[in-house]
Amino acid sequence: MNIILLGTGVAIPQLEKAQSGILVKTPEDLVLFDCGAGILGRIAQSGYDYLKITTVFFTHHHLDHNSDFLALLKAQQLTSEDLGVKSQKIRVYGPEGTIDWINTLLSAYKYIDVEVDVKELCDGDVIRVGSSVVTARKSIHSLPSLAYRMKTPTSTFVYSGDTEPSDAIKELCHGNVDVLVHECSFPDEFSYITNHTTPAKLRDLIYDRDIERIVLTHLYPHTIGHENTMIETIKEKFKGRVDVGYDLMKIFL
Repeated sequence: MNIILLGTGVAIPQLEKAQSGILVKTPEDLVLFDCGAGILGRIAQSGYDYLKITTVFFTHHHLDHNSDFLALLKAQQLTSEDLGVKSQKIRVYGPEGTIDWINTLLSAYKYIDVEVDVKELCDGDVIRVGSSVVTARKSIHSLPSLAYRMKTPTSTFVYSGDTEPSDAIKELCHGNVDVLVHECSFPDEFSYITNHTTPAKLRDLIYDRDIERIVLTHLYPHTIGHENTMIETIKEKFKGRVDVGYDLMKIFL
């Protein structure tokens, strides 16, 4: 499994950061988790082929997690037309509200001619993508939201999406987890902010899990200059590797 952090930012513009998006390459599939603004360009920069993305998992439907999805569909359609082939069907999974959101988008942009197969997931649902198994768990945010665990025959990846500290995510990290990509939106002086996670809260959530590596994402500008302190706070209890994510960071498992 190869994991590429396409975007590690938020809805506030930052020159070095696109919004939320993670690309996962398994032996058979190219899977996208979230697709915020700037992600289509980051896919091009990553060296992977956007035409081969057949499956998209959304954590929730704030704009910084879904606003480039239409752009992805249109790019797939245009390039397929240039190649003289029909656009492939794309499978979309997400929380409650995903079907209405997709239908509204496609009704507003009727010239987009890509077949989209949509399924809404509930807490505990399990989806097979090739030889991989993806488990969804409900997270804690201001909209219906999900976190995901993706397990291939050789490795395990967990992605939190946007959330307050959640026992469901702790449960997703059962057994051995190679990498947890978890939002860490603010340093601890902003711990009063709801719907997101800070370093001390994350530390206290996962310190006893068997996780090889944690990568922090969804970084507000408030975290600039606090990166080392954020890492040190988590490592007060957690003994694995901790990194602050950056756009186009590649993790090979």
